[in-house]
Amino acid sequence: MNLKSLTGLVSAFAIAAALSGEVRAQALVLDGEEIADAKLMAAAKAEGRIDVYGAYPTEAIQPVLDGFKKDTGIALEYIRIPSSRMYDRVLAEFASGKLEADYADLTDLTLIKEWVSRGILAAHKVPWHDKIAANLKHPDGRWYYIVRPIYVIGVNTAEVDAKDYPKTWKETLEGKWKGKVGMQSIDAGGSAVTLHSFLRIKVAENAWTMLRDNEPRFQATIAPVVNDLVRGRTPLAYVDANSIVAQAKEGAPIKAIFPAEGVASFGAFGNVTSTSKRPNAAKVWVNYVTSKRGSTLMASGGAYGTHPEAAPPNAPGMTFPPQDKVWTIEADLWDKIQEPWQKEWKDTVLKK
Repeated sequence: MNLKSLTGLVSAFAIAAALSGEVRAQALVLDGEEIADAKLMAAAKAEGRIDVYGAYPTEAIQPVLDGFKKDTGIALEYIRIPSSRMYDRVLAEFASGKLEADYADLTDLTLIKEWVSRGILAAHKVPWHDKIAANLKHPDGRWYYIVRPIYVIGVNTAEVDAKDYPKTWKETLEGKWKGKVGMQSIDAGGSAVTLHSFLRIKVAENAWTMLRDNEPRFQATIAPVVNDLVRGRTPLAYVDANSIVAQAKEGAPIKAIFPAEGVASFGAFGNVTSTSKRPNAAKVWVNYVTSKRGSTLMASGGAYGTHPEAAPPNAPGMTFPPQDKVWTIEADLWDKIQEPWQKEWKDTVLKK
């Protein structure tokens, strides 16, 4: 058989495969890990796309979205919905049998457990399930943290001399900084509950009393906290490292301090939905976002990924601590303290 005939035969087979709807795929192996075997990849490519309902800001997760599309060839639509609205929307769509999401996540551990109890999230264990720390996953693979932003001490470098930068969280609770620290109040959401729990558990048992006496500037959301820091209204602030990275790129005179007591992380956690029309593509997404490749891409925005072997975030002028210095609240503890501690915080900190 000559070359021309062989080429024609190969083309005929390719056309026949396409007409029959057959999709061929190889295993997806990245950074030494098999994210999906050939069978899963073939099924995912046949499904062709995935709809993701995500609570994490689009601009922060964009490197992962772009990497997923490039590495897998699977189209992905990311629908960003704040966590408070996400919970209600998913419940309503699920109850009416019209849940469109193939994957969904939240930033509140209590609410994610409600989704699990209602059967909204499927059980899917990623290939490295056993490597992931217990406090970053559901034991049966019903949810995983996909990202962990961290709180740091933000400093306005135009307002504070380098010699005066605080080295610990506890320093910022002392009289020198009275009225000069910005932060969210505890009822701002799950991230704020995590922050104030961290202060009490890891920094000082009387941290909330110290807060009250130090008269910080409280805000309902993180945006005005960051804005006050950038403009110098508060020379210090408790903010997420992502915001420091983004604002520094824009030329703002701010930098991050990683205190000696460690840092508090919060995040988004989710999994494949039980009603997914494209469950194989959704499984590839969860595998990808929790893999070394996905976790490394997540770190490029200033947040920690899920995979324990991925490097910490990296940004110009910032040295992020290793993962063992990152505190993440456990689901059982969250359930125990969330409501009573919010009330106690308000009674303590806002007491006149």
